[in-house]
Amino acid sequence: MEVTRRSFLQTAAASTLLLSLDRLAFVAAPGRAVAAPPPIPDYRSWEDLYRSKWTWDQVVRSSHFVNCWYQAHCAWNVFVKDGMVWREEQAADYPAIRSDTPDFNPRGCQKGACYSARMYDPTRVKYPLKRVGERGSGKWQRISWDQALAEIADLMLDTITAEGTDRIVWSLGPLYGTHTAGQMRLAFMLDSSSLDMNTEIGDGHPGAAVTFGKIVAERSLDDYFFSDVILVWGCNPLYTQIPNAHFFTEARYKGAHVVAIAPDYNASSIHADQWIPLNPGTDAAFALSLAHVIVGEKLHDAAFLREQTDLPFLVRANDGRFLRQRDLQKDGSADVLYVYDQRAGRIVEAPRDTLALGALEPALEGTFEAHTSAGPVQVRPVFALLRERLERDYAPEQTAAITGVHPDVVRDLARRIGTAKAVANVTSSNLAKFYHGNLMERAQILVFALCGHMGKRGSGFSAFPFLTHDGADTFAMLHRTGWIGKLRLMADIWPMLREAKKPGMTDEMLHYELGNRGLQAGLTVSGVMFWNVHGGLLEVSGRSQEWDPHLKRPVAEYLQESLDKGYQYVWPKPGNPPRILFEYGSNILRRLRGYPSVVKHLFPQLKALVTIDWRMTSTALASDYVLPAAGWYEKAEHKWGTPLMPYIHAGSKAASFHEAKSDWEICSRLARAVDERARARGLASFKDRHGGERPFEAFYDAFTMQGEFGETDDEKVAAELLRLSSNLKRVDWQQLKEKGYARFTGVGTSAVSIGNACEVPADDTVRPFENHVAHKVPYPTQTGRIQFYIDHPFYLELGETLPVHKAPPKAGGDYPLTLTGGHTRWSIHSAWRDDARMLRLQRGRPVMYMSVADADARGIRDGDTVEVRNDLDDFRIQAKISPAVRPGQVIIYHAWENYQFEGGKGFQNLIPSPLNPVELAGGEGHLRPIPICLQPSQNDRDTRVEVRRVDATRPA
Repeated sequence: MEVTRRSFLQTAAASTLLLSLDRLAFVAAPGRAVAAPPPIPDYRSWEDLYRSKWTWDQVVRSSHFVNCWYQAHCAWNVFVKDGMVWREEQAADYPAIRSDTPDFNPRGCQKGACYSARMYDPTRVKYPLKRVGERGSGKWQRISWDQALAEIADLMLDTITAEGTDRIVWSLGPLYGTHTAGQMRLAFMLDSSSLDMNTEIGDGHPGAAVTFGKIVAERSLDDYFFSDVILVWGCNPLYTQIPNAHFFTEARYKGAHVVAIAPDYNASSIHADQWIPLNPGTDAAFALSLAHVIVGEKLHDAAFLREQTDLPFLVRANDGRFLRQRDLQKDGSADVLYVYDQRAGRIVEAPRDTLALGALEPALEGTFEAHTSAGPVQVRPVFALLRERLERDYAPEQTAAITGVHPDVVRDLARRIGTAKAVANVTSSNLAKFYHGNLMERAQILVFALCGHMGKRGSGFSAFPFLTHDGADTFAMLHRTGWIGKLRLMADIWPMLREAKKPGMTDEMLHYELGNRGLQAGLTVSGVMFWNVHGGLLEVSGRSQEWDPHLKRPVAEYLQESLDKGYQYVWPKPGNPPRILFEYGSNILRRLRGYPSVVKHLFPQLKALVTIDWRMTSTALASDYVLPAAGWYEKAEHKWGTPLMPYIHAGSKAASFHEAKSDWEICSRLARAVDERARARGLASFKDRHGGERPFEAFYDAFTMQGEFGETDDEKVAAELLRLSSNLKRVDWQQLKEKGYARFTGVGTSAVSIGNACEVPADDTVRPFENHVAHKVPYPTQTGRIQFYIDHPFYLELGETLPVHKAPPKAGGDYPLTLTGGHTRWSIHSAWRDDARMLRLQRGRPVMYMSVADADARGIRDGDTVEVRNDLDDFRIQAKISPAVRPGQVIIYHAWENYQFEGGKGFQNLIPSPLNPVELAGGEGHLRPIPICLQPSQNDRDTRVEVRRVDATRPA
């Protein structure tokens, strides 16, 4: 047969489209009709074929509403043809904010650029699935949505009526947008609990939490153009903040001195002016040696320390506790603390309602006598105690053996920080993933505070970036829309607000108090507490005493004391195992350190593990039901951002995928199923965990606000969330989805945003903590200041009242190599970890980076399969030999799915994540769990391992 140019092109075009259809799997299940494929276009010439590639039915604005976190989100044009998304392209039309700073263009990364392929790949879940074999066997039955939701609803009703509402738990991913609205309403109405996963994933910033009373504090990226020194300390933004990275490099061209402080010579170190290689886990010693030089050479800002920090506050010499009003008078307060006024020559109460000192001049040095109810007691300012410790233990010559950093390098950097006008850090959640990460971060913050680098343009310590609209919180609790609904909600919560509001409490403090009450009531539950108490993680995390020589008693005793005294909380209560676990945008079997304990202890207790996700994850494979959620181009959506990129992003529905449904529709239909099954079973009401009576009758009507928001009303929900938000003024949903983004107009009142304590100006940079530094608003700490001295009994017992260095524990056993990690360049958590295009940019399989020296000593060559082991377990992985890695350290970048490893054993299996007892503290001042922080953490950076070659393809 003669093949002409035209027939070849026609055949090629048809084959390409058929392959696409096969990829989309338009295949019927047994007994179901086959969906008709779209017609094959009649391409008449190669020119038509080429031109048709650049013609579209529509172009939709959207983004990738995944946990990009620090890089936030990006505006993309999504090109749709024949009902399919064929490609996406960066919009790159963000406006300039200032003429002397860069704009935010372009934004995007290689992950977002290939999502149009990812959304159609084989990992997508197309239909509701029910397990028919053993859990994890991979045997599934395709069922209808009605069957799936009816069966799940019946299990929920069984659990609620027989055992209680608290036995239903939602394990959440980082959700906070339209797709969270339904889950929040459903959980609130059913009195089920939602896990706070922030400290579980290691993003809880425990050092910032105890120092600031919060962790949210971040600048906008353009503010770096006013920094003299930028510390890239313990992070790798060239990996983790691809759309943001140009701000750091351009600030360097403008004159900022960029310093990378990290053990490995990573991608960010290459683009810095100076790389300071630090031994893993020694950041506190390094920071305290900087503080030693700053204080010793009098480079510190005494005025800032007196006004903004607790360093003038008086500490009792006899017991190490703050001098309190209750020490001086009967029935005195535990929250009223004291300083020594040098002008008045006496001990006086520290101001509580403002940071402004007026005529007061608190002493930073000296020893004074306080006349307490029990007699005279010597007291000293915190600064004096700090100076003594710095002089005694942290001279650069002393810390060099610990950190591996030469004293001259320390002194040079300390002087540079001490004399600079503006010093900033690049945000990282890396140090929070160390067992002693709290000490590291407290020491870091001390360096910034000593020199007054806080709350000013181009200056300040950034902890955790969060900026969200505050409409979702209100929407979850509304009975109906409009002013009537708002008034009724205010009437409902006003008694609690009035009771919670204490004298001197700022709005920020009030919101944290309400967040704490939500944890007490079980509306929110610390993920780490849940997994340790109910998931069996204490089996491995409770072995802290084996590895931490500073512990004087088992960590289980600290945990029990914390629960008994109400320092921390957990729901369900110990002894009442969970029965239904919803995995909602989460992936615990990939994410949890020590996950085999959860499979062993928790899974047998469950009646149902239900995963709601757009793809088949490690956790979905072990679930009883898997419900297909719509992807990011398949629903109307908007989501939080960060001050780094102070814009909310939105997208409207561009395509559909099989039976996948939006999160709002899934939760709406589940609410309807609960209503229908309760009616069929004659259940009119139920008791919540606190004994209150709640209705099953008209449950669906209440969920939809009397039909105001139907099952497919995602757009109306998105619009309502914006309307309810206080920090998106004049932002209209229709305009937002067409433009793709809008700048926030404030930080709002949400407990996860209010901590920025600043404005979001339309024409200037965002500068966190301005309200504290410029407007003298107290911090939400016990002292009302940046607090470096913590006198809780746990801190006193463990010698951590002030920041100190402690050697990393040998978690997992006494082995020579320290396993560390980092956020991968090629995925956002696990969302792209098995994506074919991203795998082509790497080795295509899990790898562990290893130094040349360590590899040579073990006869390991690049590409060998190695076994990694410690006292807990082992796994196998490919070795990647890298001169950028220091001896004694091995690195596995996170998010590999378990099924990508040999035998399905993911590397989190041997990470014990020992509990640090100080993170179980509470009951005093600001030490109490609140959303996203001041809860115990999971950690992984101190895990000890040994490695051996097992590759049988070559001789040793």
